[in-house]
Amino acid sequence: FFGIECAILRRMKWVFAVYSAIVVAVVVHVLRRKRVPSVAAAWALTVILFPVAGMLLYLLAGYRRREGQARPEQDRRGRRPLETLLLRECGSEPTLNNRISLLHNGNNAFSALIASLQRASRSIHMEYYIFRDDRIGRTISDILMRKARSGVEVRVIYDAIGSWGLSRRAIRCLRDAGVRIFPFRPLRFPWFRAGVGCRNHRKIVVVDGKTAYLGGINIAKYYLDGDDLGKWRDEHLRIEGDAVADLQRLFAADWQRVGGGALRVEEYLAGHGVSGQVPIQIAWAEEGPSRCALTDAFAAAILAARQRVRICSPYFMPPPLVMDAIRIAARSGVQVEVMVPASSDSHFTDLVSESFLTDLLEAGAEVFRYGKGFLHAKLLVVDERVASVGTANMDYRSLEDNLEVTAFIYHPPTVRSLAETFDRDRAACTRLDTASWERRSLWRSVAGDLMRPLAPLL
Repeated sequence: FFGIECAILRRMKWVFAVYSAIVVAVVVHVLRRKRVPSVAAAWALTVILFPVAGMLLYLLAGYRRREGQARPEQDRRGRRPLETLLLRECGSEPTLNNRISLLHNGNNAFSALIASLQRASRSIHMEYYIFRDDRIGRTISDILMRKARSGVEVRVIYDAIGSWGLSRRAIRCLRDAGVRIFPFRPLRFPWFRAGVGCRNHRKIVVVDGKTAYLGGINIAKYYLDGDDLGKWRDEHLRIEGDAVADLQRLFAADWQRVGGGALRVEEYLAGHGVSGQVPIQIAWAEEGPSRCALTDAFAAAILAARQRVRICSPYFMPPPLVMDAIRIAARSGVQVEVMVPASSDSHFTDLVSESFLTDLLEAGAEVFRYGKGFLHAKLLVVDERVASVGTANMDYRSLEDNLEVTAFIYHPPTVRSLAETFDRDRAACTRLDTASWERRSLWRSVAGDLMRPLAPLL
């Protein structure tokens, strides 16, 4: 028996040695790939403290393939620094001949979208993070099926996690009607693959190659009716003109990514006849050279502010570059206003977010908590000169993991209109006072600080 025990011990030593080597290799990989120290530390600690679960979680949600980062040199003459940055990161030029409509909340957005879908004569290209099989989802689906049967090319991308509740029956009905529909990164246990934590958080619709929609509103009835959080407050855009081509190209790339095949973008673009002088630049974040495009753009826009910065986000856990830009702006005398919901649809992220709000107050920024429902809008307004409306939240998940899209608007009248919307929303907010904020529940304060290192994982 003694010999058997020795053999077992020797094997256990070998197993432990191999196991330890794998853990060390994963930690080294994390530290080499994750360039932000706080993110690297969070993942490394997760792998060390929970080796099996941590390695599996990193493989699924944290691992990213390193792709080519070469940027072509661009002519900077006559360009704003932000324009040059986005041109280098995304390859998207600022476009001038555009017309833009601001769609506040779900009723305006769905009314405009349904009208455009009903007028479609050639193609409908649509991708959403959330596509619900509810009253508004079925209304949209019925239009898509009717259009597909009439010969319109209808393509739909939905995120497999965000649209978890989209039934197989609903998908089958769409396909039977001629709608080509694909999920983004479906989960097929046990064949999980690396990067499953990267989700397609975009909301894009392109109709006949000349009208496009983007913003924070998904296909779900709570954008109309509200839910336990109250009415949902959001922003969306309807765009006509040159900028539509970039959204069509982005959809085509995503369509190929999900296995739909290559699309000849030129065949789906149409003359628009728009001559309005509304400069728009479409920007996005995704795996590859544009991974940090929105992070860099938000930080650059904030640091360029001279008078006032307005930020609106349902979740506020920004990566260090953006957080430092906000602090620097506030400490430099720029009036920085950040609006977040009084409570979101995740109590856990609320706790972590409160730690970041404390940093804002200490830097001299003004923080407002929206109490008239759930604030879901993603908005940045700088000096009434530039604004962004899109799908990206001010958090790690949006800016470092997900596929996102936003429109940077350089049209002062439109920017002023968005600024006025922000100011109107302030009437439904409670402004945080530093003294009273410090007296809030001790357990919430401690819990938020302790869980803050997990922000990159949320």
